[in-house]
Amino acid sequence: MSNEDKNAENNVLTLDRERADTRIAAIDKIERYWLEIRGTRLVPSRCEVDPKGLDGVLGHAFILERITAGLARFRIAGSHMTELTGLELRQMPVSALFMPNSREILADALGAAFDEPATVRARLESRGGFGRSRLEGEMVLLPLRSDLGDIDRVLGGIALNGQIGRTPRRLEILSQSRQSLVGFAGPRHGTDRPSIATKGQTPQASDAPTSTARTNAARSGLRLVVDNS
Repeated sequence: MSNEDKNAENNVLTLDRERADTRIAAIDKIERYWLEIRGTRLVPSRCEVDPKGLDGVLGHAFILERITAGLARFRIAGSHMTELTGLELRQMPVSALFMPNSREILADALGAAFDEPATVRARLESRGGFGRSRLEGEMVLLPLRSDLGDIDRVLGGIALNGQIGRTPRRLEILSQSRQSLVGFAGPRHGTDRPSIATKGQTPQASDAPTSTARTNAARSGLRLVVDNS
């Protein structure tokens, strides 16, 4: 191989790494923004998401609304998703972006985001073919509260490298990682913090008697005495 060929190959590898770095940077920025508005709470609210905070990555970002268990639809979809499908995605189910063999995996990931709740990151692929190069990328799912306080929204992002080519493109989930948020903040909205049992003991009612119990105990020690004299 000539030096010229080696230089060309190195340039291609460098470009691929730069694209991968750009892809990861977009997903990282979306997640950092979510962490910033979250603060010390379990999850932030949808109303706190400001497009200005996602400047430079808006095309990769989206907002989902839960429909039912394992299903969610786009409320907002960035231009990157529109380019992948060639369609306007607003109100469409997010599963429309994925191959059938990945839809059950996606449903499980959405369930984790909404119900645990948890953050989810996934590695994605879109297979190559006629007029299409293979695409690789990442997705992130970050839970949000609605105005009513329920965790039924998601701030997410998808970023892929390579030329999109002929559309529509469909994605497959290669792997995923999850970070449960329970334990990192207070209890979920509308739920009580579970009681903590000491090791070796069975969880039970408090040992301290209630006021009702004390009153009943006191009454049990009284005797009725009748004096008819």
